[in-house]
Amino acid sequence: MPTTTKSSTTKNTTTQNPTPQSTTPAEDMRTGDFLRAPLQETMAMTGGWLEMVQAHHQMIEQAFDALIESGGNDFSACMALHKRLAYLLTAHSVAEENVLYPALAMCNLQSESDRLYLDQAHAKVMNAVLDMSNEKCGAAWLDKVSQLKAAVLQHAKVDEEGDLYPRLDKAIDKDTADKLDMAYRREFVAVKPLG
Repeated sequence: MPTTTKSSTTKNTTTQNPTPQSTTPAEDMRTGDFLRAPLQETMAMTGGWLEMVQAHHQMIEQAFDALIESGGNDFSACMALHKRLAYLLTAHSVAEENVLYPALAMCNLQSESDRLYLDQAHAKVMNAVLDMSNEKCGAAWLDKVSQLKAAVLQHAKVDEEGDLYPRLDKAIDKDTADKLDMAYRREFVAVKPLG
């Protein structure tokens, strides 16, 4: 929209406001901000370790949904969505494997902790298959993404949130909970997204 201003010589001048550069969703997704948003959100979180885990599980589910719903029609957008999902899965698994699974073992939940490590290993293999595929974003690839989503959400929502993490939360004192809060956040934010 043009704006009119008076100069010091009382002459009217008209300037054109710059038109904002529009970007496509794919371009927005390829920016560092899109990839770093989960890291920034984690640094801003104020809840304890269990609330952070639940928030990350929700972010992961949303990232899966966005990737699957993209349908692979825009390859660049699909790859950006996959990159974000891969970052979330990696950062979250690092934090859990380095902090929460050992805490479970220390609270006499060793066999349960071992099972979670095995579940994570299985999910990592499934994710590696996606990464190494020559047919990224096609229908068969998105079917594999859906299978990975089912495995990850079973692990996250049923095994962790629905059983083991509430048991861990009840088994620890406030001092230990505070240490888990700091350690879980530290491990998650130590993983930096590429791009």
